[in-house]
Amino acid sequence: MLPWAHAAFGYLLFTGKSGVRPAGVPVLALAFGTQFPDLVDKPLAWTFGVLPSGRSLGHSVFALVVICGLLYVVVSESRRRELLAFAIGYASHLLGDGIAPAAEGEFAQFGFLFWPLTSAPLSDEGMAFIDFFTTLEFSGWFVFGVGLTLLGLFVWARDGYPGVRDVLLPLITGSVDDHDIRS
Repeated sequence: MLPWAHAAFGYLLFTGKSGVRPAGVPVLALAFGTQFPDLVDKPLAWTFGVLPSGRSLGHSVFALVVICGLLYVVVSESRRRELLAFAIGYASHLLGDGIAPAAEGEFAQFGFLFWPLTSAPLSDEGMAFIDFFTTLEFSGWFVFGVGLTLLGLFVWARDGYPGVRDVLLPLITGSVDDHDIRS
């Protein structure tokens, strides 16, 4: 899944699960969570060659549990909603990366979920970020990702652009009310 499809998928899961229109910092934490595994793995594999694949350490359920567990211990009780949003975003990324292999019956591709106990997908070390985007193929999964992104954007717009409207815009304009952004 591409970054924007991960964000849309996480947002749709979050809003569908909670049944409430999200607002404030939790939406930003959710968005960050939807990107987190790739922010860890892609640079460490593609740029620095320290990981075997762009789906290994950050894409492992072990990392998800350890990172969210540590954050649970470290963050204050008043920030648990943001942590939950981040965890849902993070988990949605792993789920999203498993949709295509599951639908195609390629269960061997799930090795990344239990890395390092199982093998990660084939090495993509040395791939540049620009190469990834310039070699994208127009496929059914690409169209699925575009459709998912458009649906996510529609729901996000219907919800009033939370995260941007209530956190980023006030920060830019200088009219920040801490109570508004934490809801």
